[in-house]
Amino acid sequence: MCTLPKQARALRTYDAVLDAAAYEFARYGYANTNLQKIADQIGLTKGALYGHFSNKEELAAVLSAHLTAAVELPLGEAKASTDPAFDRLRTLMLTLGELFQGDVRARAALRLTLETAQASGVTAALLEETHAVVLRLVGEVQQEGRWEASASAKAVADLLVAAFFGVFWMGSAAERSESGGRVAAMWNVLAHALRGKAGQ
Repeated sequence: MCTLPKQARALRTYDAVLDAAAYEFARYGYANTNLQKIADQIGLTKGALYGHFSNKEELAAVLSAHLTAAVELPLGEAKASTDPAFDRLRTLMLTLGELFQGDVRARAALRLTLETAQASGVTAALLEETHAVVLRLVGEVQQEGRWEASASAKAVADLLVAAFFGVFWMGSAAERSESGGRVAAMWNVLAHALRGKAGQ
């Protein structure tokens, strides 16, 4: 019988721990998650889990780094691309919506990020950065004549960020696994509503 090399087994266990932790954090939040629950999910002893992560803080930090990396790429592309602003904004919104519906690690990290920011009485840096990019793109879309220029660009950016970051709260795990249709439908409704006279 062939067995996995020790390093491969360790990596597989590491990933299993992260996925189990992400599920717990996404569902219960930081305060109501404990390492024993995570270990139980994947059939590890708590001691074996400590071989990979020494505490909840370390797990949360790894998940947060995953989220930062996952969001930085589409944000960077939205800023650097020479495509029309409408296309860049659409791609960014759909990518973010699908990320939070389809990636439990990103979804867990987002919840942790929002909890931490709320407890500190500040806006999460990730949301601020995303909002700034979206706001700039909304203004450019209005200048392109794709959306009604009289609409407040800030209000539109607020709506888009709230909708596409908030989509991960909606639906069951089964619905989240089929995220593409829902996210695209949300974009189509919002884009149509914002078009107003500009699209006539």
